[in-house]
Amino acid sequence: MTNDFFAPVHSVTKADRDGAELRLREAHRLGRIDGAEFEERLARVITAHRLDELAAATDGPLPAQPIGQYQGYRAPSAPGYAGTVLPAPRPSAAQSNTMAVIAHLSPFLTWLIGPAVIWAVSAKDSFARREAAKAFNWQVIAFIVGLVAGAVGGLLPGDGNPVAGIWTVIWIVVTVIGAVMAAKGADWRNPIRALVPLEVLPERKR
Repeated sequence: MTNDFFAPVHSVTKADRDGAELRLREAHRLGRIDGAEFEERLARVITAHRLDELAAATDGPLPAQPIGQYQGYRAPSAPGYAGTVLPAPRPSAAQSNTMAVIAHLSPFLTWLIGPAVIWAVSAKDSFARREAAKAFNWQVIAFIVGLVAGAVGGLLPGDGNPVAGIWTVIWIVVTVIGAVMAAKGADWRNPIRALVPLEVLPERKR
């Protein structure tokens, strides 16, 4: 008989997963964990299927009493576990967010090359790699829609192509919003991607 027999078997709900992710993002925002630590823990939260796995992704339950002057961050409690203690800050807390922002903005200068390079050099399952994949996939979709908009606009009477002009504005706005959300560490998915779920580069752990 293994210890797994006594482990919690309750499935992780969306509320459980969202609560764990919120605690990790707050710890990251406060500088209590660096980018690499945040990404590794977030990947485990996303793939957790049981409450014990989710608790382990945020360092497990708190001891009954505080021990000494621990300098870490104590996350608030949530259903299924008593709370978590996360490590003290490390120097490179904003590095991954910066790379993610560059991945979203680089298409203005390099088109698909920028996101592809950042995706290739970033750690597997990291926040920067996921955001680079999202940026790359969005630019592919934007290019295809742009071609269609150009063709449709060419069929309309009159000078100019208002359809292509409108799409260009939408492309710029959505691309910038993606960069802003990445700077905040948010796992944002733009609404056009929701309608056109084309995924050339994998955005999640497979």
